[in-house]
Order: sequence, then C-alpha cells, then structure tokens
Amino acid sequence: MGQIIRGGEQFETAIAADYRGQIMRRGIDSGEVDAFARKRVSQPYTLFDSTLRYDKRADSWNETIAGSATSTHNVNQSSVFMSVTTASGDTVLRRTRRRFPYQAGKSLLAISSFAGAPLQEGLAQEVGLFDDNNGVMLRASGTTLQFVVRGKYSGTVTENVVNQDQWNMDTAEWLDFSKANIFATDLEWLGAGRVRCGFILDGEYYYCHEFLHANNIEQVYMTSAVLPLSYRITTEAAIASGATMKQICSTVASEGGYEPYGEVYTISPSIGAIVNTSGERIVAGIRMASGRTDNVVIPVKVDLITEDSTTIQWRLRRNPTTSGVTWAASSNGRGNVETTTAGTIVSGGTTVNAGLYYSAGSVAINVQDGLSLSLGVNNSGASDELFLTVTSSGNAKATGMLGWIETL
Repeated sequence: MGQIIRGGEQFETAIAADYRGQIMRRGIDSGEVDAFARKRVSQPYTLFDSTLRYDKRADSWNETIAGSATSTHNVNQSSVFMSVTTASGDTVLRRTRRRFPYQAGKSLLAISSFAGAPLQEGLAQEVGLFDDNNGVMLRASGTTLQFVVRGKYSGTVTENVVNQDQWNMDTAEWLDFSKANIFATDLEWLGAGRVRCGFILDGEYYYCHEFLHANNIEQVYMTSAVLPLSYRITTEAAIASGATMKQICSTVASEGGYEPYGEVYTISPSIGAIVNTSGERIVAGIRMASGRTDNVVIPVKVDLITEDSTTIQWRLRRNPTTSGVTWAASSNGRGNVETTTAGTIVSGGTTVNAGLYYSAGSVAINVQDGLSLSLGVNNSGASDELFLTVTSSGNAKATGMLGWIETL
C-alpha cells in the first residue's frame, strides 16, 4: 500500500479508501459472524437435514432424470451417484420436496456436501439453495467455477454470475472441485440483503464472494428466499467422457433460532352431528393450492373430541390412497391451501404422527416439530396431502380439527 500523508496535500484517496474498507469489513466478512454480522455462538435452529446412509430418501428428495443419465445410491459412500453419458441433454436433478422458511432478521444458512465430476467443456454441475426461478448456487460451467444469484424479480429469470477469477473475497485457487467439498451460503433477504458464498474447510468457513445488494440495486435481488435445496448435473453439449457428481449430505438452518408465528387456520367437520368412526375416517385434510406450491404450510395443532369413552386412535397420514375426498379452497387463510372434511382411507401413504385417546370430552394435541411435517411437492409439482383420521375399537362417535400456519 502506498504512503498516506494525513496532514499534507498529497493524500492518495483511492488507496486510503481501500485501506479503510479493509479495516471496516475485516470483521463482518469473517466466518465468525452470520449474514447479519452477529457473532456465531453455535445456536443454529435446524430447519432440515439430510443424510443418505441407506437409500436415496424419496420421502425428502424428488428426482428428475433425462436422456441416458442415471442416479444410483451407493451405500458404502452414503451418497447418490448422479451420472451422465457423453450425449448432450443428459440431466439428473435432485431437489428437496419441501421448501424452507426464511424469517426476516435471521441469517439463513445452507450447507451442502458433494464430490464434483472433473471439469470439462459442455458439462454443467450445480449445488445450492435454488429452484428454477430463484436462489443461490455454486456452478461448474464447463471448466469455469461460478457463484450465481438467480432471481425472477422482473418476471423473467435473471442470473448474476460471478466467475472464480472475479470472486471478491478469495479466488480459491486451492479448490479442487472434483474432491469432496462442503459448499456453504448464508443470506439475509429483506429484498436487498447480502449473500455470501464459500466453503467449509478443516472446520472453518472460507467465504470467497459476497453479493452486496443494499444501496446498489433498484429492486429485490430475488423474488423469495423460501427455497429448496438442489443438486444438478447436465450435459449442455456433447462431452468427451461420461461424468458423475456425488450428492452427500446437506442441511438448512436459521441462525439465531426460528420462531414460527402467524394466524392459525383450521379445518374441521360440522359438530352439529358427529358421526361414527366406521373404519378409518378422514375428518380433516389440507394441501397447497395449485399455483401456490412454493410456500411453507406447517401443521401446528390437532384437536379431538368423542362422545363416549371408547378408545380413539388418531393419525396424521401423508399421501394415502383415499375415497370420497372433495377439495375446496380454504374458507380462511390466504388462498394458499385447499381443505376437505370427509372421506375414507383406502390404503398406503405414510403415518407421520399418531396417538390414542380414551375419554369423553375433548383433548388438544400439539403436533410436535411441525416443520418436519410441512407440506412438500412431488416430482411433478403437486402438493402433499395431509389427513387427520380417526378410528376406534367400538365404532365410537368422534371428530377432530387440524390447524396450520402459512409462512411465505
């Protein structure tokens, strides 16, 4: 750095400004602080975590395969091998069924481990917190590494792409993409917050680039921070040799805790005439409305009532085969949810919570950790369906209520 003469006429303004900038930013660019520059004190609130120890976890991940690409679970490496041939158009995309809530004022941290394929022209590999319209990712575009912030703020998808040699914190010449690595990004949204991208190496955060939006842009930098995790490999042109990207482990956390709040919306049958259980009967059901499946809908309460002392079993079932179900727009809420109050279970699905009740009267049962029960989408983008059902040992009269909150 050149000489700075503070008391004289010769004052190297550009160098002085650079020096002051380094001093000012030295602390807040460190991995010791979160996206809002709060000191990290090991209190993240886990919104999601995924390991692939025994299978591909179809309950958590959707998968899209195109061309002659393949996706194979490797039990010894606890990984999914996402493989493409040399042909143009081969693609494997693995994306979480659920999206994860962003809470204003809390740093949202996403960590994804992977082992990339060796870089080659025509091959693209991506990992991060993103969907087709918005998000943050690490991309290997041919032989060039990039950090990307994607947004649909103008009605069309726009990408802010920064190549490795332009990363403004560390150009990471030490990085070998084909080795097992841990990509980390944290962000403050608020429409104009900053985004940091980097890697975790030997237990330390190494941030390589930050996207600074406040006082620099004229609109939000992406439409929403409520996003899924994604891994993608694709051949954008014919490549010299087949390639495999390995998905390993990932997590999303809200730093500084997470406090779901908002109005609790409910659905239940009329209590004017409580009917007999008669098998496993649906008393309430919810799903995300078409066109609104990019939300977070969290079940937060179950209420039950019975008119006698027969033992009642209640279940929360996800995506069973049903009969007699008719969906309608919720009469409360914000138009994000459709509901039903009738029908029976035919077969299948997953019981995600259940309990027994033996008493006359009513009981309120809190659904613990509703985030883990939040609605997701299937591979074609259709919402999960979640049903509260009741059955009994003696065909008792029983009904219930299901409550949820909506986080946008």
